[in-house]
Amino acid sequence: MRFQFSFRHMETSDSLKTYAEEKIHQEIQKFASKPVDCHITFTADRHNHTAHIAFNAGDGFSFQVEHTCTDMYGSIDHMVTKVETHLRKQKEKIKNHKGNSSRKNVINFADRSYENAEIDAADILLYEAARRKVSGS
Repeated sequence: MRFQFSFRHMETSDSLKTYAEEKIHQEIQKFASKPVDCHITFTADRHNHTAHIAFNAGDGFSFQVEHTCTDMYGSIDHMVTKVETHLRKQKEKIKNHKGNSSRKNVINFADRSYENAEIDAADILLYEAARRKVSGS
């Protein structure tokens, strides 16, 4: 996991960095299985404190989350909640995408009676069609 931090209109704070890194790391570990890049930006504008994260994962998805609050730590907490929601939705999409419905037409090769059988072009076409359907290509 790689974190990058930016501070706009405020001084750099190590305590904010460690707090955000710990909170985000806890949530990401639950859902992400591949390397993750996070760019976190802290912005102070009068009484509003904004925490923004640009999230890129090795699983092929990315998103951005932002929250504005009167307290920077509160902004981080709400931002982490939104990140958790996005990651949970993404994980459910992946999990539901690989349901059992696509495996209905898979040929069962448990018996070895096919080893001496002749193969013609129609069998190969059926096999390729079933393989494409299962792999989603």
